[in-house]
Amino acid sequence: MRKPLIFAVSVLLSSPSFAADFSLTSDSVVNGQPISNTFFANQFGCDGSNEVPDLSWNNVPQGTKSFALTYFDMDAPTGSGFWHWSVFDIPGNVTHINGGINGGKLPVGTVEGKTDVGAKGFIGSCPQIGEVHRYQWKLTALDVAKLPVDSNATPQIVALTVLAHKIDDVTLTVLAGRK
Repeated sequence: MRKPLIFAVSVLLSSPSFAADFSLTSDSVVNGQPISNTFFANQFGCDGSNEVPDLSWNNVPQGTKSFALTYFDMDAPTGSGFWHWSVFDIPGNVTHINGGINGGKLPVGTVEGKTDVGAKGFIGSCPQIGEVHRYQWKLTALDVAKLPVDSNATPQIVALTVLAHKIDDVTLTVLAGRK
């Protein structure tokens, strides 16, 4: 009579509802909180350090072969937001990016795509004076080791391609404002 009970407990404990959640964290920025000037751009009227914060992720979904990471201003007055960074082909065994000025040193094999200014690289936050914007770090676990796009693709094409290969994603949203 105990075998069915053991089986039921085994099935329940192995179900996805008990799996730990995919998560994205940082020692430098806190989800839902304002960021320091260090993470602001050093262009477009901003005088920050143009740094990417350290980012770490845990509980990588099964089947992950690579990651894509984007930084997006959800409140930019463009009607469609603003892409500040797009990197992809981050190897599936990587669980941390150290960050640093202009993105810092990326893991070997990582591809840095274009931003909404049409150039490759990282652009820190730089909201309009008097506004507070929400900026979202999004890490996506992918089912391919290499996305079928190159570094000259627009961030929108990268995002659509990421969506086609998404296993799961996780976000960390920060706030930035200028007086």
